[in-house]
Amino acid sequence: MLRLFTGRAGAGKTRRVMEEIRELVREERGGGLLIVPEQYSHEAERELCRVCGNSLSLYAEALSFSGLARKLAPPRSDGAVLLDKGGRLLCMALAVDGLSSRLRVYGAARRRPEMQLLLLRAVDEMKTSCVSAEELFSAASTCGGSLGDKLSDMALIAEAYDAVAANGRADPADRLTRLAESLPGAGFGENSSVYIDGFIDFTAQERRVVEALLRIGASVTVCLTLSEDDAENEAFAPSRTAARRLRDMAKTLGAETETVSFSGGDGKAPALRFFEDNMFSYTSVRFEGGAESVSLHRAQSLDEECEFAAARCIALVRDTGCRWRDIAVAVRGFEDYREGLESAFAHYGAPLFLTRKSDLLSKPLPALVTGAYDIVTGGFEADDVLSYLRTGLAGLSQDETDELENYVLLWRLRGNAWTREGDWRQHPDGYGGEYDDRANERLRRINNLRRRVAKPLQSFQCAANEAATASEQAEALAAYFGDIGLAARLSTRAESLAAEGRGELAMEYRQLWELTVSALEQAEAVLGDTEMDCETFGRLFALVLSQYDVGTIPVSLDRVSAGDFDRMRRRNIRHLIVLGASDDRLPMAEDETGVFSAEEKRKLS
Repeated sequence: MLRLFTGRAGAGKTRRVMEEIRELVREERGGGLLIVPEQYSHEAERELCRVCGNSLSLYAEALSFSGLARKLAPPRSDGAVLLDKGGRLLCMALAVDGLSSRLRVYGAARRRPEMQLLLLRAVDEMKTSCVSAEELFSAASTCGGSLGDKLSDMALIAEAYDAVAANGRADPADRLTRLAESLPGAGFGENSSVYIDGFIDFTAQERRVVEALLRIGASVTVCLTLSEDDAENEAFAPSRTAARRLRDMAKTLGAETETVSFSGGDGKAPALRFFEDNMFSYTSVRFEGGAESVSLHRAQSLDEECEFAAARCIALVRDTGCRWRDIAVAVRGFEDYREGLESAFAHYGAPLFLTRKSDLLSKPLPALVTGAYDIVTGGFEADDVLSYLRTGLAGLSQDETDELENYVLLWRLRGNAWTREGDWRQHPDGYGGEYDDRANERLRRINNLRRRVAKPLQSFQCAANEAATASEQAEALAAYFGDIGLAARLSTRAESLAAEGRGELAMEYRQLWELTVSALEQAEAVLGDTEMDCETFGRLFALVLSQYDVGTIPVSLDRVSAGDFDRMRRRNIRHLIVLGASDDRLPMAEDETGVFSAEEKRKLS
């Protein structure tokens, strides 16, 4: 049976779901499962525990679709290793390498890791949409022209990628597809009650999971933020489409369908209700009366917006008695505001948690790796060496780095000057300096610093140049990490940050070594005996690192949360502050980067 709970936000759909799950717990009927978006899963689990009590874990749980797949999908009989983000990119590199002579449009991707990343995103989009290689070939023959060439290439690439990924590996992009196929044997039955909440629409893969649940006789209840009375309101268009597709699916399967409309939420402030009704009306209608619950503020700059947000949060806590966690700050294009918000909230003393994940490339570790490859392939150019030293992970303190850098810049040292056996003898003070005991001591110290930097790089250069395969290149890089004691340095940096009270940044640094090791293991496992020189492996490994990100959990639960609209999944917010509410951000323009343009996607649709 399929039930659709429809109604506006705050109408009581989620409350009804929690009450029904609580009744399942009390009657010990079991089978209570709540499926929510990944970002909302922790908050949903806390709410379930609050409503249902301590016996909840015996009878019900909150999971995302991916979490359900991890829980129910059977293990691979061949013991396949699950690919991570970096491993998937490496599989794409292998697939394109074997296809380059047959590709009409993307043949150059063999030597361009950045293009391989775009191709991987296109394959992901096809998998999410359940579009097969056969359908791509068929569409290619229909479209013709440049779009037909693209589709033909993508069909070949998708087939080759799946073949590479299936060779002792498992692609997480196929996880939901495998879940839908395996559900009949996963222990679900007619007594299972599944509730799906927090979605405005569903991908084709997610719809297949819902279809599989209906096929095995589970009772499926889906909550959709949808006003049946406002058929023309574009705010509900995605949910209307989702509801129509679910009803059609149930009709095809012969499953009973029931729609329950919720009209609660009348306690919402009149001004907020008016704003909700007319946000997309594009008319001149105006709200008459006081509008204390909705206010609009104009700022002269981005920094002024951030300062206003911090001051407003303090005023709300002081004047209304709310907690910091009752307030959220939402932005479209959050990275533009991140530094301003951190600075403003720190200045005013308001606790802030940024709901974001940092790109690994924004950390010193990838700069260290790319710097090492630039040095060993570029012949110890001065700029490359100095950039490498400034990462803070090369083994020198800040003062030592400054002393060595000043000497190198003074005498323009480069190339084999770094690797020769003899000492540097140029005077630390420049031409005409007197070689007294002080100068000789400085020279001794500078030469010692030079050798501490150059020795592990020379060993790495020899090993990388002798390596003929990707596996050997990975071993050379791992040996270099051991020579410079990278794991210990990252641990020391994390401890230092924690001692300074920068707990979130310390937690990020604690993840860096594990992510780097994972990237190396995936490179060795996926690429194996593929022939690869040092420069190609270095460029590919840097791109692999770009696929990872680091995130943290708040060091305190009572904090203002701030983040991008796409990552905000807060339910119980008393006060919402929206920054950057301009036409170029709300809504954000379509992202044109990718294999297919927006116009081509519309044609394919």
